[in-house]
Amino acid sequence: MDEEIRFLLNLQLLADEIEESVPGLRFYAGKDEQCLEGICFYLPGMELPSRYACIVRAEELKTVPVPDRHCSLVAAGPVPEEWKNGFHTILEFPENTDPMRLMNLCQEAFHRHRAWAESLRNIVMREGSVDELCAASYPYFQNPLFVHDAQLHVISCPVWREGMIAWEKDELTGLMITPLEELNELKTDKEYLSTLTTKKAQIFSAELRGYRDIYVNIWDPHGRYEGRLVICELEHPLKPGQFAAAEYLAGLIRLTMSRRGHREKTYKKTLYQMIDGMIRGKEFSPPEVEKRIAQCRWKMGDPYVCIRMDAEEWEGSPSSSASVCSYVEAKVAGSLACYDSNRICIIINLSMNDHYTSDIAGILRDGLFKAGFSSVFHEFARLSHYYRQASLALEYCRKRNDTRWYYTFGDIAVDYIADLGCTEFAPEELCAAELMRLRKYDADNKTELYKTLCTYILNERNTVATSSQLYVGRSTLFYRLRKIKEITGLDAADMSEPVKNLYLRLSIFIMERIKK
Repeated sequence: MDEEIRFLLNLQLLADEIEESVPGLRFYAGKDEQCLEGICFYLPGMELPSRYACIVRAEELKTVPVPDRHCSLVAAGPVPEEWKNGFHTILEFPENTDPMRLMNLCQEAFHRHRAWAESLRNIVMREGSVDELCAASYPYFQNPLFVHDAQLHVISCPVWREGMIAWEKDELTGLMITPLEELNELKTDKEYLSTLTTKKAQIFSAELRGYRDIYVNIWDPHGRYEGRLVICELEHPLKPGQFAAAEYLAGLIRLTMSRRGHREKTYKKTLYQMIDGMIRGKEFSPPEVEKRIAQCRWKMGDPYVCIRMDAEEWEGSPSSSASVCSYVEAKVAGSLACYDSNRICIIINLSMNDHYTSDIAGILRDGLFKAGFSSVFHEFARLSHYYRQASLALEYCRKRNDTRWYYTFGDIAVDYIADLGCTEFAPEELCAAELMRLRKYDADNKTELYKTLCTYILNERNTVATSSQLYVGRSTLFYRLRKIKEITGLDAADMSEPVKNLYLRLSIFIMERIKK
């Protein structure tokens, strides 16, 4: 964790701090690496360190071999030309500059950057908010900054200045959002469209808004776009070293967004609240549902599947459920996951994911979860019904206690129908009387007519398959079928009638379940 939130400087950051107070300062960037932990003086014969900026009199470098490893130099006087090879990074001061003054200037610069980084570190360590990170960074960048999500909802804007986007309140979500007119401009602006795939800090030109921005796109660990940090050049000129600082801040914002709990992502909170309400049976108007699911680029008529699983294997705490939800959304394309206590609801848009079963199966195996899947549906407004299907499938998955990680509603639908019937009637009252009569006859006469009839029905009245499965000759089978008709009145024509056939099959299913 410490390494993840540590801020290392480069020489450009020091140059930005010092250039205003030292006329004649020259900077040779080379491969300016963001790896500096501090400042040191050069001593004759020492190996130049790679993780410290080394203060040196330029004339001393004449006798020092140019190293192959990158180093950062703070030099008093003109540095020999062989050092200015586009590899090493050099901050060159006038020749008469006192090395002690260099040390003081550099230490002051280091202190300012470290103080800012330490304040951010403290916010992250106590699980503070994105808003706190941005508020602490406004004095550091000396320019207003803001963060928005992938749908251009504002996550944080601690200071607003004239010239910035005049955000409007979204009536549906209660969040601040980019006005439609601005959105339309962005959708047609070639420069903006080209910025949607960048990974590092970049400059957005003044052409569109009249001032420049430093922007950093925020990506989750799996490459999904989460939003953007923007620093506006409205109060002070942007400086080259701020690129590294902006990337550091964006990294902490991403970390904070992932760690503060799944539903603490403000820009999605209203969507999760709607899903919670829907699965509890609360009704929402179609336009309201349509607008909210549009945050995920979903449509009402898309194909969906609902999955129910429990996070009890992760101790059932809300933070564990939140972690599972975040993990699912990161791993499963087209998914949305929310929770209530340890009950997790996952919705997957199948137009965005045609391999969701393998994605979910891996998560179930890794977490030792069981899950229930609903049938595929196209009416998002009926989500509560399909959540109920998924919950029932999970319930039966647990009851069976076998090696399968999940069941679909189709796998357990007949069990559910049978169990519903058995809540009103005892099995012998619910099942076909003909079967019950045969079972009694078998018990009294030590015959196997019940088994014969069941096998015959399940083999679609195929005599060859039935005699083979029972290990009896065809003449024996025909004798038994005649006997069955004599006892029950059932013949092949009766058993081929669709409703009667279905009733007999369901009765067999229920009676076989009783045996287990």
